[in-house]
Amino acid sequence: MITNPAIDAYVTGLIPPRSPLLARLEREAAEEGIPIVQLPTAQTIRMLLQLHRPQSILEVGTAIGYSTIWMAEAAPEARIVTMDIDEQRLERARANIAEAGLSERIEILNRDATLGLPDTYQFDCLFIDAAKGQYRTFLDLYLPLLREGGLVLSDNVLFRGLVAAPEEAGKRQRPLVDKLRQFNTCLAQHPQLETTFVPVGDGLAVSLKRTADYTTENGPRL
Repeated sequence: MITNPAIDAYVTGLIPPRSPLLARLEREAAEEGIPIVQLPTAQTIRMLLQLHRPQSILEVGTAIGYSTIWMAEAAPEARIVTMDIDEQRLERARANIAEAGLSERIEILNRDATLGLPDTYQFDCLFIDAAKGQYRTFLDLYLPLLREGGLVLSDNVLFRGLVAAPEEAGKRQRPLVDKLRQFNTCLAQHPQLETTFVPVGDGLAVSLKRTADYTTENGPRL
């Protein structure tokens, strides 16, 4: 928890009721320990997508399709490509996406996201929510597939607040915390990105891909 628990509970209580399907997936994830995007983060992403209105979205990390469905509902004109390496969870995601009536708009790939995608794929939005130790790899692989002006959303970047106090991380967590700190620095200093960090859920980084003209004229920030 990176925010005051009382404030988090209050904000969560203000989020409108979800569909019966999403509510069921929330229960299943809680019961089975399946990591899904936290509700305040999901609502933030929903608002960003409604403002940005992407036509195509790449999601790195499908799990059981919860965030995929959220994004598809928030961006009704978008086609979504979502990938995950866990075949069993993808089977559940396929069933859930079909139940939501979204199969025609969503391409599901059983694929190791560290392998990249052909450059025939192009996107307006990239959502990173998979293995946190690989976030920099995902950014390097998929930022070239993002159109200028595109949105990059990276979840869990504050990792329970430990990125701000790495000395408090356990021995097993510290390497992951260090990688996330490096990733956050990369986002903040990347010459192609304008980034803000939102302390919602477990931390959401919101980045905008600059135009080539802006990058050329202004160069990287110091």
